[in-house]
Amino acid sequence: MEAEGKLYLTDETGRRIFGPGPAELLEQVERTGSLRAAARRMGLSYSKALKILRAAEQGLAVPLVRAEAGGLGGGGTTITPQARALLAWFHRARQQIQQCALAQLEELHLGTEENASES
Repeated sequence: MEAEGKLYLTDETGRRIFGPGPAELLEQVERTGSLRAAARRMGLSYSKALKILRAAEQGLAVPLVRAEAGGLGGGGTTITPQARALLAWFHRARQQIQQCALAQLEELHLGTEENASES
């Protein structure tokens, strides 16, 4: 049996600031070096991807991406050190939440012979 949940950071009004979607978007930017390519891989328009990142940056009050203008070497987008730290925290927190949920689920003895014999 598995336990699955989603982790979101919210502002004081409960509006979602950061979660699985923005995390995946940042990871795709890291892989591709481009917000446009990251958006394409996720099936998002560039403007929607930009809106997601800007909302997260505003809510978190930290820059998450850095755009570099084109030129001879071409432009691109990179994630900031703050974004890398946030992604690392996000993945650790999700893993810890899942482990906690599984441990609590095991206490219920669901799907075990012990539970079946009590019926």
